[in-house]
Formats: sequence, C-alpha cells, structure tokens
Amino acid sequence: MDFTSRWRAPALVVVAALALPWGLGLALGWGRWLIMLTLVLALALAGLVVKQILFHREQRELREEAARRRAAATKPPTPPHSEHHVPSIPVDSAEPYYRFTLSCTVCWVPQDPGAQQHGNLRGLAVHAILERARAVTVTGAPTDVEAVQARLAAELGAMLPDRSGQVVSWAEQVGLVVPDDDARRLARLVELRKEKQVRNQERELEQHARQYLADEVLTDPGTAVVWWLSRHPEQVREAAELLPTFAQLTAAVRREDVEPRYAAERLDGVAAPGAERPTLSAVANPGWPRITAHVDDERRPRRPEDAPAWPPGRDEGPTPGQDTSSAR
Repeated sequence: MDFTSRWRAPALVVVAALALPWGLGLALGWGRWLIMLTLVLALALAGLVVKQILFHREQRELREEAARRRAAATKPPTPPHSEHHVPSIPVDSAEPYYRFTLSCTVCWVPQDPGAQQHGNLRGLAVHAILERARAVTVTGAPTDVEAVQARLAAELGAMLPDRSGQVVSWAEQVGLVVPDDDARRLARLVELRKEKQVRNQERELEQHARQYLADEVLTDPGTAVVWWLSRHPEQVREAAELLPTFAQLTAAVRREDVEPRYAAERLDGVAAPGAERPTLSAVANPGWPRITAHVDDERRPRRPEDAPAWPPGRDEGPTPGQDTSSAR
C-alpha cells in the first residue's frame, strides 16, 4: 500500500475533527473559549480513531501475510526437471534439399505428476521440441543460419505442454548449423544468382540498344544521318560522307538492297589512301574522340559524277575540272 492510500482515511478524520466543532461554534454563536475546548476534545477523539484505523489495518496485513505463508507451505514442491542432450538431428529449411543440423538439450517435467503418465516421457519431450523447431526452421533460409538460430532459441526456450498434455518441455543450449558441403554449395549458388542477375541486366540493356537502333535510328539513311548529327552537330561534312555507310547499314537492317544512288559507293573508298576518313566509332561509343575534318589538299580528286550536289564552301577549293567562274 502506498503512502497516499495509507494515510487518506486518518487525514479525513483529522480534518472532520477540526471542521465540525468550528462550524458548529460559528453557527450556534459559541464563545471563543468553548470553540477551543471543543476543538481539543475533537482532536483527542480523532487521535483515538486514527490509532484504531492503523491498528486494524496492520492486523489485516499480518493475517494476509500469514495466509500466504501457509499456502506456500502446503503447496507441493515442483519436481526436478529431466534432461536429454540431442547431439545432432536434421531439420528442414526453406530451401529444398538443404537441411539444418539441430543440437540442443531437451528439458521436461510431467504435466500432472500424480496422474498416470506416459511410458516414455523423454520421447514425448524430444518429439515436441522437434515439432516446434521445424515450424521455425522450415521458414528460414539456410544462408541466414545465425538469424534462424536466434529465433529458434527464443521459441524453444518457452515451457509449453506437448499435444498430449502429459509433459511440459523446453530446450536449452540450442545450436543450429548447415553442413560444410551444403554451405559451400549455397555460397556458390548465391554467387551464380548474382552473376545471372548482372547478365540479365546487361542483356536487357543490349536488347534495348539494338531495338532503339533498328526501330528508330537505322530506318532510312536520312534518319540515321540526323541521329548522327544530333551527336556531332559541327561535323556536317563528315555526315555527308557517311551517307553511303548509313545506306548500307539501313539496307542490311531492313534486309533490302542498297538504294541505287548509294550502290556505287564503297565503304572504304571515300577518302584517299593514307587520309583519315570518317568512321562510325563515335556512333557506337559517343565517348571516343570525335572525327576531325580532312585537309583539303589531302582529298583525292573527285570524279565529275562524284561531285557534291551543293556548291563548295568558302573553306573548300574548286574541284578538278570545275569551272570556278560560276557556282554549280
């Protein structure tokens, strides 16, 4: 009993002993000396009442304590529990064909010592522990054996009766391991799954790139040139020289013949021997160095039929056989 509950009743008695005489004296017009005398008598009476309240409360507490001691003395002692060590026994895991190895000390006591008991209480206790253990391990991954062991130790540490109700069992010193051969196989499987995931992501990225090039870029030479120029806006001349290349690429992608106007062009015949010609390296990998412009004097002479359809720029000289007096 706390302090407030213990002294609530005595405090109320004292307050009543002070308030009642004072209120009666004021209401009935008593003199001051009569009020003081009444207060003294009321306080004395309140002291006796408080003493009796505390005495009866103490006696009640003593009787309750004696009753508890008698009940504890008459209660039969709990029989000592029995133990059986299980060195190793396989239990299922969440992975097929992979099992944990369980080791523990099984403890048990009879549920009702006075009743007729089972002939093999140890077997009942071990069977009950194995059932409880399997309910935990069957949901645990063998690659996470430490976490499964912690859950298993918490579950098997509870003292619970078996299904027959004849024995109360629990387990101590719970150990859970995965055989070494299985542990190596599982580690290898984990690495293979990670590698497979990476390969699948790389394959999806490659498929996306192929689909993008086939469906959106290499549909016709013009679209391919526009795509190339969007990545190399300052290399207009190189884009024009790559038109035959794009024509052959788009024809190969679409499984068609090259357009007649590009059929006479050779992929390797645009630039003169020894001169650097535009390549598709930057198309395949935009991070590579970009193609530089050709020097005019290193260009091979163009045939009249190979001359461009637009007038030369200011930085270009006249082509062989071209009349410089007028623009073509």
